[in-house]
Amino acid sequence: MAMITEVSDELLDGFLEAYPKSLGLRCAHVGIAQGTVNTSYRLELDSGVWFLRLYEQQDLAGATNEALLLQRLAHNGVPTPAPIAAIDGAYVRMLAGKPAALFPWVEGAALRLVDVTPREAEALGRAMANIHLCKLTAASSTPEPAHEHKPELKVSAVSLGAGRFTPHDLFVQCARISHSGDDEARGCRATLEKELLRATGMRRSDVPMGLVHGDLFRDNVLWKDGRIAALLDFESACEGPYVYDLAVALLAWSYRATFDFAVARSMVAGYTMVRPLHVHERDALYAEMVFACVRFAITRITDDAARVGKRWQRFVDRLRALEALGPKGLAQELAL
Repeated sequence: MAMITEVSDELLDGFLEAYPKSLGLRCAHVGIAQGTVNTSYRLELDSGVWFLRLYEQQDLAGATNEALLLQRLAHNGVPTPAPIAAIDGAYVRMLAGKPAALFPWVEGAALRLVDVTPREAEALGRAMANIHLCKLTAASSTPEPAHEHKPELKVSAVSLGAGRFTPHDLFVQCARISHSGDDEARGCRATLEKELLRATGMRRSDVPMGLVHGDLFRDNVLWKDGRIAALLDFESACEGPYVYDLAVALLAWSYRATFDFAVARSMVAGYTMVRPLHVHERDALYAEMVFACVRFAITRITDDAARVGKRWQRFVDRLRALEALGPKGLAQELAL
């Protein structure tokens, strides 16, 4: 949600002409200067407030596939805003040379780390498991009726690939660390490549796989009145081990100066209430957490996330904390 592409009033008004007239005219638009990947705007129209995303790292086909995925998730009860269709039925249109989509605005706020308790962690675990249980190859058995801003769900299948952060992709990104403006990061390139090779070798291939969000950090979950209002940013969604999603969320939500295992255990408990873990997944969790530490250390350097306060060193800290625990220690702490 970085401000990468500036959109003029003229271009924006032309983009909105492709949508139902009931949206009304543009009253105001304000850039949202957060995140590192996409450009986002808050739009105030006659009909209310909307969220506009410009996809900076996906082409039109990729952004359209993500839009279809969001439609499927929303129709299956996952609390995520789905893009609305333009008059011609397209969910994604070009704007300022970039694919763009218009979403309903969801009121809510991300939690600060200090405000995360076992209660919120359990709720997140349940929500994550519901993502993993979604069926993407057929429409919902009782689809909601179509209306002007939410057309009936299309039947075409969502394409899930391996995503943008496979081990191969990460090794390619490691080469970019040499060009980082961070002296410490440049000095860690060889170590990170070594850790990536080790982490990749630890992962199991015999665990259940399917749709994973891939990036369930606190800033991708909105809360209102103590409940989850929306799960956001499925741009990293892909086919992968379900347990990888759990690994990422545990690292993001339960690590402070060290791990808060009351929070971590509650997240695992919430998850297993909805989708019990396979025995192989319990054994694989440690390796997935190690891999996730290395993955996010690398991409926070190469995506220049430090400029919005996301420090890559925090994932090195998490990695060292995991290594101190070891697989058995982690399993004991999580009551697996």
